Amino acid sequence: MRPRDVRASARGGAVEVSWRSTAVASRVQLADLDSGAPVGDPVVVRGSRAVLSGSASGVWVDALPGGRAVGVVGAGDEGGTGARWQIFAPWDFRRGALSATFPDLGSAERLGVLLVNYAGPDGAVADVTIEGASDAPAAPAQFAPDMGAAFSALHEVVRAREAVLALEAPAPTEQVQERSSFCVVRGLDFSHHVRKPVTLAVATAHASIYLDDDDLGEYEGPVLQPLAQAFEDRVWPAITSAFGTLTDVDGDGKLLVLITHELGAHLNGGWLIGYFGNADLVRARDDSAQCTAGGSNHAEIVYLNDPRNGAANGYAAADLFGAVYPATLAHELQHLLNFAHRCVWRPCDGAEETWINEALSKVAEDLAGYGWNVAGGRAEGAAYLGHPSGEMRGYDGRSLTLWEGDPIGNYQGAHSFLRLFTDRAGQDLPGRIARGAGGVFGLESALGIPLPMAMAQWASALLLSNETGSPYSFSGSAWSPLHERLRHLDTRAAGPVSLRHDGIAAMMSGPGLGAPARVTVRSREETPPYVVVVRASAQLPAQ
Repeated sequence: MRPRDVRASARGGAVEVSWRSTAVASRVQLADLDSGAPVGDPVVVRGSRAVLSGSASGVWVDALPGGRAVGVVGAGDEGGTGARWQIFAPWDFRRGALSATFPDLGSAERLGVLLVNYAGPDGAVADVTIEGASDAPAAPAQFAPDMGAAFSALHEVVRAREAVLALEAPAPTEQVQERSSFCVVRGLDFSHHVRKPVTLAVATAHASIYLDDDDLGEYEGPVLQPLAQAFEDRVWPAITSAFGTLTDVDGDGKLLVLITHELGAHLNGGWLIGYFGNADLVRARDDSAQCTAGGSNHAEIVYLNDPRNGAANGYAAADLFGAVYPATLAHELQHLLNFAHRCVWRPCDGAEETWINEALSKVAEDLAGYGWNVAGGRAEGAAYLGHPSGEMRGYDGRSLTLWEGDPIGNYQGAHSFLRLFTDRAGQDLPGRIARGAGGVFGLESALGIPLPMAMAQWASALLLSNETGSPYSFSGSAWSPLHERLRHLDTRAAGPVSLRHDGIAAMMSGPGLGAPARVTVRSREETPPYVVVVRASAQLPAQ
């Protein structure tokens, strides 16, 4: 029994709270959502409304007896406090509008406005006006490189096609058997598997790396050694310490890696670097001559594309074996452990939500020393902060939670979201999310804050990281501060905007006019956006 639909707003020096609950009584406590500390004294009430004196960023409502719901405290419908950072909630709108007022906005300040369309409809419309500040100077167009061909997000096809497998009972553990062939999907056509003879090329303490016999001529000398060493030195310890131990459905105690050209040279405008398939964990091994019995290899196995196909997409073998393949193994090993722990070790209703799962795997690359630690990963992050082809794909143009497979707008959006909170909470956070209840509830439980507040903090960090006094910043030692290593978020001038479901938009004024200022947001949507208004320095950061 957990309270639902908690709504809280500041009004007249107090916080008014309402919620839905079937409990007879509830305990209501103001809380600082940044520190997780209570603010003031709790009150116990019967019914579903309370007024608490004081101010806070959040509120806890505990059913008696029952569970806890965490709510955001909106800045209310009285114009806010003029503080440096304020968040207004959808329920703060009155007759389709809300205002944030400031007694004075000096020439050394600007106003930033962030719209967070949490749970709002796709294509939601809002209009923003800013009074008391000059117009923002036109920003020069910046076009990030098109990373689509190099980092095409094709492996989510595997996630979508095999989601139903989460509902199957896992196949029993096998006795260790010599592997002389594997069933392989050609170009992600899961309606057809082929049996490929293989050769064990490298055996390490925790992995067995096999090569497709048709590709053996591509490998000269110790070309596989950088991959094997990177896996043992960086990937294995980082990923298993964060996400837990490897399951062992085939009884050999190792991760199997198969490198084969069958993944294809070009698919849907990009290429598939590698993937993990759920079927290999939950279906019995297919020993048929032509892989006609489901195609499962019943093993902890990750498939990688071969270096010849990599070369066709612009990659040198040294880069593939030294960085691209190890990063891919870190990414896919997280997917494997996530599914195995969730749906092999215990019954489950389905795999983790795609956007959370991919966020975990992108941060897994960071934890292993790849991702934003290396130039290629930072190029992807920079592309997200820009607007390739003149479109703001990462912000106005993409949803955080609706997965459309865009290699920049979806992958780097989810990456930057979880990266912020991993910076703040520590490197154990991704593992706690992966081991949690799953879905948005599990994510919120691990973060300790509601998702709309988390999205507001993330959007603020994207806008203001590294500015003096920024309330939220990326701070990791290797990959951040974000703007020093990548670039700043592009903003638009105030005006009308169309928002994606669970998407954000960013606007910035010019310097203040040394007079009162007002931000007004109008929305006729049934669920208006959350609105963050922040006072920022008028000194534009270097790009």
